[in-house]
Amino acid sequence: MKKFFLALTVAVCSLGICSAQDLEKTTEMFNNAATLLNSGNKSEAANAFEQALNAAEALGEEGKDIADQCKSILPDILISLGKELVNDKNIDEAVKSFSKAADLAGKFGNTEVAEEAKALIPQVMLSNVGSLLNEKNFEGAIEACKKLIAIDPANGTAYLRMGMAQAAAGKINDATASYLTAIENGEKEAASKQLSTLYLKKAAACQKAKDLKGALENAQKSVEFLDNATAQKVIGISASGLKQYKTAVEGFEAYLALSPNAKDKAQIIYQLGDALIKAGDNAKACGYFKQIAQDAKWGEAARYQITTLKCN
Repeated sequence: MKKFFLALTVAVCSLGICSAQDLEKTTEMFNNAATLLNSGNKSEAANAFEQALNAAEALGEEGKDIADQCKSILPDILISLGKELVNDKNIDEAVKSFSKAADLAGKFGNTEVAEEAKALIPQVMLSNVGSLLNEKNFEGAIEACKKLIAIDPANGTAYLRMGMAQAAAGKINDATASYLTAIENGEKEAASKQLSTLYLKKAAACQKAKDLKGALENAQKSVEFLDNATAQKVIGISASGLKQYKTAVEGFEAYLALSPNAKDKAQIIYQLGDALIKAGDNAKACGYFKQIAQDAKWGEAARYQITTLKCN
């Protein structure tokens, strides 16, 4: 903030005594505010300039010069004060300062400053959410996101980060709802990735609990949001266990397409061939078994299938 001081003189002889006294008092208020600003006391300076502004406006035309000076400097002081509050991690008060700066600048016709102040509000609040997430303060991050959403309901990034905090806090249903809302508000790619990961974790938990139906359904949801090899593998294995062999074939083939150099490639090819047999497509199964006929681990089993199926 630039050093600022204005000494105004009062032409008593050209004014009425009462009016001159009011202007002198208002000028003194203005100069005191400038002194506070120059000393670095921005909070008290902002209050003092606002009081000087009210007094100057009450004088009408006689106080116009002082009022204009107050209008010029007050929003800038509030923005600068807000930035100091951010550095002190006093986010709520910083937001109040930016909001007031935006309101006053708009009222005074300073569109550029008003837009600057408005832009700082979500920027600062999102930065705070990021800090809270890094600190693993998930409940704090959730509340911070709610505050931002309250003033900016279409902020997709706020919903995205709230979903991340909710997922980390174990609030899976809430996280799902937040991610879906984030998608609706411009965060499709990032939120879809998070949803895919969330459903994949659900699928893994179902696998561990030997819930094949749950594993299959959640893996399929994972793929809906973002196709990925791990989910396709779960689909293949779970569908095979549920005797849904057509679905199993689709899952295994998708896994191999997405992960052509997978360490378990030979095993998956064998499982794919087995699913194809059970789905009634022996010819296609033969093609897959031939691919691994010389594999050190799965070759013998594959050759047995080739003989049994009388593959050409």
